[in-house]
Amino acid sequence: MRRLLVALAAVLVLTGCGVPVQSSPDPIEPEAVPSQLRGSGHASSPRPSTGPGRTSLQVNFVRNDQLVTLRRQAPQTARLQAVIDDLIAGPSEIEQANGVTTALPPNASLKVVKVDGAQVVLELAGDTEGRSATENVLAVGQIVLSVTALPSVDEVTFSRNGVPVEALLADGALTTEPLTESDYQSLRAR
Repeated sequence: MRRLLVALAAVLVLTGCGVPVQSSPDPIEPEAVPSQLRGSGHASSPRPSTGPGRTSLQVNFVRNDQLVTLRRQAPQTARLQAVIDDLIAGPSEIEQANGVTTALPPNASLKVVKVDGAQVVLELAGDTEGRSATENVLAVGQIVLSVTALPSVDEVTFSRNGVPVEALLADGALTTEPLTESDYQSLRAR
């Protein structure tokens, strides 16, 4: 009899503490989410575990007209080329489903022309006509923030057909001066 009472009490407790059943999900307002559970606003890929000879890289893409940093895994010996390749490849399907895009034109190409100390010269190719100033600034910011995230790179300059080209700074000014992380910091998602 005692077992029956214990079992009955357990059933009553378990059924009384269950989650209510509903036919459709209810949306949760962002301000109702506890601060500990809110994201930082930075999209990220799952952090790849780096194996021997591999390293984690930072590559920047766009979400809501701001730059977000994603992580990629690459060989330690070819980090600069891996960043360029990842920029050209764009965000993964999962990242795209989460609102991450690229500001680089679909036919864009980047080639490392020269590495001089902490400065990298990149050759641009592809059509940039008909793009807005915002798209162009975000594209340059994507490249500069991704390349300067490498510990060995502080500055980036661009050329087209071997001729230095002007780049848009985050404030809309044009320059042929070497570009740095601080030139595009204001474009980062907060």
